[in-house]
Amino acid sequence: MHPSTSASIRTILPLALVTGVSMAAMDLYLPAVPALQLGMGISVPLAQATIAVYLAGLAAAQLLWGELLNRLGPRRCMEVGLALLALTSLGCALAPNIETLLVLRLLQGVAAAAATVVAPSVVRATLADADVVRGIAAISMVEAIVPAAGPVLGALMLTVVDWRGTFWVLAGLSLLVLPWVVKIAPRQLPGLNLAHDASYAAILRNRSYLRLALSHALCIGALLTFLASAPQLLQHALGLGSSAFALLQVLGVGSFMLGASQSGRLAKRLGHARVVRLGASAQVLACTLALLGASLGHLPYAAVVAYWMCFCGSLAIRGPATFVDALAVPPAQMGRATAMLILALLAAGALGTQLVAPFLGGEGSAVPVFCGVLVQLLASAALVWRYPAPPAAR
Repeated sequence: MHPSTSASIRTILPLALVTGVSMAAMDLYLPAVPALQLGMGISVPLAQATIAVYLAGLAAAQLLWGELLNRLGPRRCMEVGLALLALTSLGCALAPNIETLLVLRLLQGVAAAAATVVAPSVVRATLADADVVRGIAAISMVEAIVPAAGPVLGALMLTVVDWRGTFWVLAGLSLLVLPWVVKIAPRQLPGLNLAHDASYAAILRNRSYLRLALSHALCIGALLTFLASAPQLLQHALGLGSSAFALLQVLGVGSFMLGASQSGRLAKRLGHARVVRLGASAQVLACTLALLGASLGHLPYAAVVAYWMCFCGSLAIRGPATFVDALAVPPAQMGRATAMLILALLAAGALGTQLVAPFLGGEGSAVPVFCGVLVQLLASAALVWRYPAPPAAR
C-alpha cells in the first residue's frame, strides 16, 4: 500500500466513524420515540419535540464549533464534542422527566455538531489533493448509510431494550471512538496563521467560496426537499405505503455509495469542473423528466425510483469535489467556512421542505415537489456552470 494511501485511511476512517456516531444520535433514536411517549406517559407533540430540539442544537452549534476550531484546535474540539455526546447520552438514559430530556437532547445536538465542522475541515487541511476528494466521499458514504441503517438497527434494539437503552448504546459508541479520533486529530490545522483575516465578512467576500458553497447547499436542499416530501408523495400521488419509501431509500443509498466509490477516481481523471457539471446536468435532466411525467398525469413508481437513483448517484459524484473546492480557503478561515456551508445546506433543506409542504396531500402533489426540487437544481447548476476557481488557500 502506498504510504500516502495508508496515511489517508488512518485519517479518514476515524473521522468517518465519529461522523456516523454523531448522526446516530438522531437516526438510531427515531424508532424509540413512540416507546418514549408510552414510557413517560407524554403527548405526541412532546415526544416529537425531542427530535426538534436536537435538530435546533445541531444547526445552532455549527457557528459555535466554527469559532472553537481555531481557538481550541481540532483535537480538543473532538475531545470536548465526543465527551459531551457521551455525557448527554448518559443523561438522556437516566432522565427522570421530559423537561430534563429536552434540555439534554438540545445539548446532544450541540455535541454532535462538532463532527460536522471538524471532520471535513481536518480532511481538507491534512490530506494531499489526490486523497481529499476520496476522504470527503468516504465521510459522505457514512452520512448516507447511517440514516438508512440507523432506524433499522434502532428498531431491532427495541426488541431487547427500552428507549433508554438507545442512549446507553450511544454513550458507549462515543467513548469507543474517542481515543481513536483524538489520536489522529491534529492539535491545530496545518498551516494555521491566526494573523490571517478569518472574519465572516472576509469569507463572504470570496466569490468563489460563495458560489461553490451556495451551489452545494442548493443541491443538498433539493435532496432534503424531496426526501422529506417523498412519504406523502408516494402515498397521495401513487397510492403506495411505507414499504415503497423504504425501498426507495435503500436504492438511493446504494446508488450514492456506488457513485461515492468512484468520485475520487473521476475527479482525478476528468477534473473537478467537469465532474461537477456532469453531476449537475444528470440531476437536472432526471428531475425534468420526472416533472414532465408528473405533469402528464402518469408517473409510475419505477420512474420515481429511476429519478432518485440518478439524483443520489450524481450527488455522490459532484458533491465531494464541490465541497473540497469550497473549503480550499486559508486554514484560519476553514472552521467558519465549514460551519456556514453546513448551516446553509440545513437552511436550504428546511426552506424547500416548507415551501412545497402546502401542496402535499393530493393526487397532483408530485408536480409541486419536482418543481421545487428543479428550481434548486437549476440554481445550483447555474452557479458552477462557469466553474469558479477554488478559493486561494494562502
